[in-house]
Amino acid sequence: MTKRGKRSKALPVFDNQLEWGTGDLVDESLSDAAQAIIADLAEHHDGDLQEWFKERLGSYRAVIRETEKGPARHEEIRHVRQVRLHAQEMSRGLNNLPPSAEGYINGACFRKYGHFFNGSFLSDLMAKVTVVSDVLEITEQKLEAAPTIRGVKPKFQRDGLLADTADKLRQSSLAKMTKRRAAALARVLLVAAGVEVPEDIVEIEKLIRRAKRGKKSL
Repeated sequence: MTKRGKRSKALPVFDNQLEWGTGDLVDESLSDAAQAIIADLAEHHDGDLQEWFKERLGSYRAVIRETEKGPARHEEIRHVRQVRLHAQEMSRGLNNLPPSAEGYINGACFRKYGHFFNGSFLSDLMAKVTVVSDVLEITEQKLEAAPTIRGVKPKFQRDGLLADTADKLRQSSLAKMTKRRAAALARVLLVAAGVEVPEDIVEIEKLIRRAKRGKKSL
C-alpha cells in the first residue's frame, strides 16, 4: 500500500479575470467655453497653453474613469496580500531546491548567462524579493488603515488638476500673477471644461495647498 505524503498548503490563486486597466482612448476634448477662455488667455501667456491643458485634462479624466471602475478596497488588499505571499513562497522555494533540481538550474544558468544560479546571483535576488515583500506588507497596512467615506468620491485628482493648472497659469503668464488670481482663473477654466469645483476662492486656495502638500508627501 502506497502512503501519500502530506500535501503542502496550496498557494492563493489569483483572479486572472480582473483587469484594472482597459487601455481606452484618452479624452482630451475641450468644450467651446473652455477653448474660448484659453484663446483669451493665450494673448497673455507664453507656450501652448491649450495643448498642455488638453493633455492634463485627458490624464485627469483617464484616472477618474479607472478610479470609478476600479476594485473595491478589500479586493486591492487581497491582491496585494496574494502577491506578497507568492513572493515569500518563491523565496522559500528557491532556497530549498532538491539536489538534482539545484544542479540542473545551476548548469542551465551557467550555459545561458555565464554564471551559476547559486551564489551572488541568488543572494541578490533574495535581497530584492525581501524588499518587494516588505513594501507590499507596508502597502497592505496602508490600504487597511486608509479612511473610506461611503457615498463620497475622493477629490484628490481634481485638486491636483486644479493646483497644476494654477501653477501653469502663473508660470506662463507674461505679467506677474498672484496666486489668488491664478487660482481664480484655474477654477473658471476647469468649470468651463466640465470639472466640478467649489465657488469660494478661499476654499479653492485651501484645496490647492492641500494638493501640493499631498504631492510632497508621496
